[in-house]
Amino acid sequence: CSRESHMEGEYPWYTLVTAAEPLAQGDILHSVPFISPAGDLRGDSRVDCEEYDVIVMSQSCDLIEQKVDSVILSSIFSLDEHITEIARSDSKKAVVRTKNKLRRGEMIAYHLLDRCTIPGHESGYIFVDLKNPRSLPLEFVQRLAAGLPYRVRLCPPYREQLSQAFARVFMRVGLPSTIPEFTE
Repeated sequence: CSRESHMEGEYPWYTLVTAAEPLAQGDILHSVPFISPAGDLRGDSRVDCEEYDVIVMSQSCDLIEQKVDSVILSSIFSLDEHITEIARSDSKKAVVRTKNKLRRGEMIAYHLLDRCTIPGHESGYIFVDLKNPRSLPLEFVQRLAAGLPYRVRLCPPYREQLSQAFARVFMRVGLPSTIPEFTE
C-alpha cells in the first residue's frame, strides 16, 4: 500500500489496485449479488437477489494460494446513511454517542473505517458489519474483482485491525461462572 496511496500521512488507509492484482483481504467490492431463500420455505422455492457493498475478510495468503473454496465477505455501509439504525435513535445526542462508541471500537458487531479520498473512489466514513459474514465461491469473487478496472483496498495496519475486530466477534467465550472479585 504505497505506490498508489492517495491519503496524506505515513500510513494511508486505502490504496487503489488494478484488475491485474490478485484478490486480497481488505479489497472493497460494490454491488455484489447474494441469493437468499424467500417465502416460508415450505414448498416455496423462490429466492431473492440482493446486492451489497462488501469488504474481503478472508486472509490474502489463503486466497492467493487457493487454500479456500469460498471467500468470507462482510457488508459495508455508509455511516451517515445508517447511523440512526445503529444508534436506534435519530436524536443528535444518541447519534454522536454511537459514532464515538464506533470510533473507540466499543461496538463489537461493527468496525469503523475512515473516509476514502482517492479521486473517483471517495466515500465518507463506512462501517463493517462483523456479525453477519457472508461467503461466495472463490472463483466467482475473483472474476468479479478481475472485471473491475480498479478497486479500493484497505491498507495495513488498518486491515489487520479489521481482521482482529472480526476475530473478536467469534472468539468470545461465555463462562457459566467467574472468579469472584477480590476484596483483600
